[in-house]
Amino acid sequence: MARKAAENREEEILRAAVKTFSEKGFNAATTSEIAKEAGIAEGTLFRYFKNKKELLNKVFVSYSQMLSDELIKKQVGNILIENKDKPPKEILKILILDRIKLIEKNIDVYRIILTEIQYQQELKEAVTMHFVHAGKNVLAKFIEEGIVSENFRSINVLIAIRTLIGMVGMYLIQNHLFPGLVKLNTEEQVDEMVDLFLHGISKQ
Repeated sequence: MARKAAENREEEILRAAVKTFSEKGFNAATTSEIAKEAGIAEGTLFRYFKNKKELLNKVFVSYSQMLSDELIKKQVGNILIENKDKPPKEILKILILDRIKLIEKNIDVYRIILTEIQYQQELKEAVTMHFVHAGKNVLAKFIEEGIVSENFRSINVLIAIRTLIGMVGMYLIQNHLFPGLVKLNTEEQVDEMVDLFLHGISKQ
């Protein structure tokens, strides 16, 4: 029972850290603010984590494995399997809408990742391992099968993946920094993104 209580307390601290790091950034956030958000004394926080850096590492280790397994490998894989008989345009739309929804749900964690990856080498290595390689492998299979079936022309698969992820990433950044800039709802924007990804802007 005591072990369960300790696990719950650690999870409460991690959630508080995610919220605080997301709002203030790692450097500006303090352990006293994290402890206050968690509803505990700062001394209690130090019983679980030696310092703020250890807390950041634990946040990312805990969430990155879950996000990688649940949101990339498992869920993307399931979407591709369940919709394999649909046209590529429809599959991509379903996939992108699902990714946007899930990233928005976990936006605090992603905000920390995008900010701190510039300064934390360990974080960069973990992102590469858990997200870049995992996402690349799943999407590569989809694109390579499309090339074999002649739904897609022969292209550089890695550049195609980077382009697709970049489009979704920029949508999320624009949506948070400049909401309302594009006068279309999410689904309409995704329709345009998929069309541009598949056909480009050329009239031919």
